[in-house]
Amino acid sequence: MPVIVRSALASDAPALAVLNDHVHTLHLAARPDFFRPTSPEEAMPWFASHAEGSVSRAWIAEDEGGPVGYVLVFFHERAIRPFTHARRWCEIDQVAVAPESRRRGTARALIDAALTEARRRGIHEIELTTWAFNAEAQAAFRRLGFAPRLIRFERMLPA
Repeated sequence: MPVIVRSALASDAPALAVLNDHVHTLHLAARPDFFRPTSPEEAMPWFASHAEGSVSRAWIAEDEGGPVGYVLVFFHERAIRPFTHARRWCEIDQVAVAPESRRRGTARALIDAALTEARRRGIHEIELTTWAFNAEAQAAFRRLGFAPRLIRFERMLPA
């Protein structure tokens, strides 16, 4: 059975937080210097506040067994600056699909929901970021039509 994607509600925060845990565990393992341990209970209020925000939206994917993925986006506007044009863009902040539901078109369906909303808002620029260590996500985003635009470097100084 294909997944059904619908707009997430604040009441979906428990499911979003549980789905996020799959990705957060990966991030925490790779970058404990940046990410901190958290629990779904701690994350729920944050998800509730962003699921139906004025500048944020979330969509949730469900199959017959319940929630299997979500996407969370932010809509940004920036005025003209001395070196750049004014711009409006959609930032795909988080995408998570439960491991047992991957490679079934769930991420594509979620991204498509976000792109549809961006088009509805007259936004044509879509951005997302992924950590350098997450080669699987990078490959998935390339398959979904995204291309690298900039590369951010870091350097850690001794404490």
